[in-house]
This record gives sequence, C-alpha cells and structure tokens, in this order.
Amino acid sequence: MARIGKYVIDSLTRSMYEDSRCIYREYIQNAADQIDIAREQHIEENDYYEIHVRIFRSQRRIEIEDTATGVSAVNRDTLKDVATSQKQRGKRKGFRGIGRLGGLGYCTTLTFETSYKGEDVKTLMHWDAAKMNRIVDDEFDESEAGNVIDDCTSFEEQPEVAAKHYFKVILENVTDDRLLDVANIRKYLSMVAPVDYPTQFGIFSSKIKRYIQNNGIKLDIYNIYVGDEFGEEQIYKGYTTKIEDARNGDYDIKDIQFFDRKDSDGKIIYWGWYSISELRGQIPANNVAYGIRLRCMNIQIGDERTTRNFFIAEGDKRFAQYFFGELHVETPLLMPDARRDYLRECEYRSIFEGMVRNDFTTLKDLCNEASNIRGIIKNITKAEEGQKTIEKKRETSSFLSQKEIEDDDAKYERFKKNKEKAQQQLEKKKRETEQSGSPLGFIYGTLPTPLPTTHNFTKSPAENSDATSLFPTSVADDGPGVTEERQSPRLRTDNEIYKKFGVKEKNVINAVYNAIYNAIADEDMREGLIKKIEKELTK
Repeated sequence: MARIGKYVIDSLTRSMYEDSRCIYREYIQNAADQIDIAREQHIEENDYYEIHVRIFRSQRRIEIEDTATGVSAVNRDTLKDVATSQKQRGKRKGFRGIGRLGGLGYCTTLTFETSYKGEDVKTLMHWDAAKMNRIVDDEFDESEAGNVIDDCTSFEEQPEVAAKHYFKVILENVTDDRLLDVANIRKYLSMVAPVDYPTQFGIFSSKIKRYIQNNGIKLDIYNIYVGDEFGEEQIYKGYTTKIEDARNGDYDIKDIQFFDRKDSDGKIIYWGWYSISELRGQIPANNVAYGIRLRCMNIQIGDERTTRNFFIAEGDKRFAQYFFGELHVETPLLMPDARRDYLRECEYRSIFEGMVRNDFTTLKDLCNEASNIRGIIKNITKAEEGQKTIEKKRETSSFLSQKEIEDDDAKYERFKKNKEKAQQQLEKKKRETEQSGSPLGFIYGTLPTPLPTTHNFTKSPAENSDATSLFPTSVADDGPGVTEERQSPRLRTDNEIYKKFGVKEKNVINAVYNAIYNAIADEDMREGLIKKIEKELTK
C-alpha cells in the first residue's frame, strides 16, 4: 500500500491559500452545505438557519458557528478524515473534504464543537496545530500523515441540551492579524460569501431577483452574521449605487445589464450582470465592489481580478475594473479547483472561456465608446473655456497689442468651429446609441443638446483697420436672436490707471508690451512680467 507522507498536511494547511482570509470562505462553505441538508430534512419547522462569525481580537480567538445539522457523536471520527467527503459533486459547494483543515495553518489550537439534534451530548475535537506544525517541520520525523493526525487530535464529550444542533469551529491563539480585523472580514465576506443583495442597492437588487425568478435560477442565500464581543451585523453583498472616485469625482450607477448562455436544451450554462455608469475609468479599489466576480453556487471563485483573463488582449484586461458585477457558473460540467482560485481544468472549461470572452467583447466596446463620447464632451468643454477666457480678456481690457486682439479673434473663431464640430459629433453619437440599443444610451443618449451660441461682431478699435473682431456680443440664453451689445476690445493702456500718460507715451508702452507679447509665449510668465512693469509705471 502506498504511503501518504506528512507533508501533505502542510500542503492542505499552511501552503493551501495565498490569502489567509480564505479559511472564512471554506468554513462558511461547509456550513452552507449543512444548512442545505438541514433544509432538506426540515430540522427546524421554519427552516431558518444562521451562520455566525465571531472575532475576539483581544483574545486572538475566532468562532464560526452554524445552526444546521451538526455531527452525531457516533460519527465523530469522520472529523479526522481527510479528502473522504461523501458530498455529491455538483450538488454541494464543498466535496473534497479538505476545507476544514484550513484553520490549522493560522492558530495553535483548532477545535470542532458540535451537537446533533436529539442527543444530550456535544462532541469536542481538538487539533493541536502547534504540535502538528512541529512534527511536519522536523525533517528527521518520518511519520505518515494519518499517524500525525491521530497523534495531534483528541476528543471529549460534554452535556448538551438535546434540542440543540450546531457545528462550531474555534481557532485559538490566531497568528495572522488580518483574520482578526472585523471590518476587513465584513468587507471580504460581503463579496465572497453566499449572501443576499442589499436594500441600498435599490432598484437593481429587485431587477436581479426578478431576472433570477424569470429564468428559473436558484441562487443560494444564507443568513450570515459577523461581529465581535460587542455585537454582530448581518452581511449582504457589498454593492451600492454610487462609485467613490476621489480623482474623477463620485458618480452614480445608472443601470445594470444582464447576459447569459444556454445549452441546446435551454439550460443555463452561466449568467451574469454588470453595472452601467459613465465608465470614467477603473473603479478605485477603495470601493468594496469593483470588478466582475466569478461565482459558483453564489460563492466567489478567485478574486476581483480573476475575470480579467476573459479579455483577450493584454491591454484590454483593465476594462474588467470599469464595472462591477457577477458571472455565475451554473453548469455541473464546471467546478472550482481545490484552492477555489479558478475552475478545475477540463475539456469544457475551454468552451466556457470562449463563450465568456465573446460576451466580454461587449464590455470592451462599451468602454471604448464611452471614452470616445467623453472625449467629444471634453472638446466641447475645452472650446467653451477657451471662448470664456478670451471674453474675460475683452471685459477687463487686458490686450497688450493690436496683434494680440487679432490673434485672439482668430483663436475665438477656431474655438467656435471646434465646439460646433464636437456638438455635431455628440449628436451623432447620441443617435447611434439610441438606435443600437446600447446601454450607454441610458446615460449619453439623454444628454441635453447644447444650444448654439449667437454672436454679433463689432469692429476692432484700430483707427483705420478693417479687421473684424470675432467676439460674441450675446449668448442665446433666451433663445436665438436675443443680443446684447458689448464694447469693442481695448488695449491695456486704455485703462484708467494709464490716464497720466499722453498718446506718445502710451505708444511707447504699447510697443514694449507688444515686444513682450511676441517674445514670451508662456502666458503666465508674460503676465507676471507685464504686471511688474505696470506696477512701476503707474505707482
């Protein structure tokens, strides 16, 4: 008979997960399976069951308890078994029988405390994790895995109320501080655990539930509470209707979009949904919900970056973080791998990946389309800001020379044409999104049409010049045709502070200012120098 070496224990405990928080997922997954069995057996008349995660930081102690079936005293030895799960594949969330060992890598003592309905005892199984790790790390110890487990475990029984039924995992002297951070664990489980959609997700929660019902989908949901010695809170999925973005400004989720694939018999292979917003860029990681999460039986597979690989081009992978949402695997032909990092390798996985990649091209196209529309809007804004800058110069009589007036007239005309061109492009994009049925039409298709600005132009102040000034004399706030005369642009030396100078002196000053205008392209530098000269001349 083949020997199973002790190092398999290390592989299933300390070396199993990159993220230590995964042990919460594993224990909750096991609890959820037992709740399913409890519901099938109707252990409780109302079939209401709970999962409690209690974190006692000061004691460095964690308790994870469910009110499901528990384990009978006669079957207590099954708690020592490794990889001998009797769970049916494709029906239960866990089926390998290794998940309950996960906590051994992060504490000195692991205890399973359980009671079975109708029995007046509770069983406690203690794992001496510290001793187990010492044996595994001793290179001269050649013990087999089974012998190590027998040597590091012990049982005891205590009285219990016969009506009680539960299973509790207790980790003592927890070695990883992150496992003791209640707020962090709440956020983690809100995106990983099989919980319900929150009421604060508003109408979108209702839309998802309606879609599930209309398509005959079963979504596993459990009552999970997370807290400490001061109290517990029920957790829900971490979705909200607003994206917090310190760089670009907060913005709202406007809608959600669904997608799915069915086989030839009409059975759903997978389904999912994603958020529709202005798609300003990747959702910042300070938001609990970001990225489209891969899920199986409503438990997350991998992390927020896993679905990036459904974009073919490397440069397109960033688009996965422009949305948040979910991709639920429904077909029994696919199941999570042992670490639940991804789906187990099989022939059908490649077919699945091809279908999802095809669906995700829509996400890429939406991101590119939104970027194009934002670029057009940016061009309109840039043109309007350019016009306002020149109008302000006119109002403050800050021109340095006749050449500057003429240059700004030409600039103003370019801004005007750029704005009109961009407005036409925006209108075209709006029509395209509406006609194509694009979900972006819900956002960009409803943008107000910018009103054209109506301008009257006056002559430039040069005594004998025919140059036309391109400054607006009115804005069509009250509709086209309503105008308001504005005074012609004046040179800086026409301001009141230069009244002590005669015509010849003003001509000299104008010549100096004109030379500065021609010599210094940087407006801020030029203005700084002019102000210094102006201050000396007019004091």
